[in-house]
Amino acid sequence: MPKSKLVNEGSLTGVVQDITFADGFFRILVVRVVRCSFDWTRPEITVSGPIGEVMEGEEYQFIGHLVLKPRFGQQFVARQAKRIG
Repeated sequence: MPKSKLVNEGSLTGVVQDITFADGFFRILVVRVVRCSFDWTRPEITVSGPIGEVMEGEEYQFIGHLVLKPRFGQQFVARQAKRIG
């Protein structure tokens, strides 16, 4: 049985509200959604992946895909992050 189910791919732009977990380059973030290329109606989303250094309060564009994890629910798994501005 797969650990996560691929739901959608695309991009997400948002403001980092909280860095929940950091280990090396891997991060788990709470991000306030500014815009996204997939169907998302909530104001925040959990973003995880090998994102590297980010700063709370800054806006980033994330490239990756939306997944549904059995234990943690929907998350955006990013393979790339770029600071905006």
